[in-house]
Amino acid sequence: MKIEFSEEEYRRMVDVVTLAGMVLDAYGRGEESSRKPYFELEQKIYSYLEDADCRDLLRREVSNGQYVRKWSKDRSETIVRIHDEYIDDCFWDELIFRMADRDMKAELALKGIDQTALDPKELDDKRREFEVRYDRELRANGLSDLVLRLDNSEGPN
Repeated sequence: MKIEFSEEEYRRMVDVVTLAGMVLDAYGRGEESSRKPYFELEQKIYSYLEDADCRDLLRREVSNGQYVRKWSKDRSETIVRIHDEYIDDCFWDELIFRMADRDMKAELALKGIDQTALDPKELDDKRREFEVRYDRELRANGLSDLVLRLDNSEGPN
């Protein structure tokens, strides 16, 4: 198979591959066997940097021969902003989902309801009520009104 890219398309491909690499880097880039093929593909794509005149985006490490992305000192590249927005969205979504699931289970337990006895749609609807409530609260106030307690007798910390 042969795919041809313009220089502009190659630059976008470098951004997309860089974004994938940023996700993979979080968990052992190329070191974990399941991620190694992705790292190898990244290297193959980056190896065309000279053909696409992308020496301003990529460089080859002298010490190990690997191709790496060049970054500005202030990390102002669009791909960094996209990655940061993604991480931020993941954080808030995961926080909402986990708190909603925890509190739904706690409410059912307090009412003496076995969640396995509920219809899956009922369970999803109940969890969704908590998700909507937490989504509204966190969008309005962020973490400012969130209180964690280490122990019931301790009070707010």
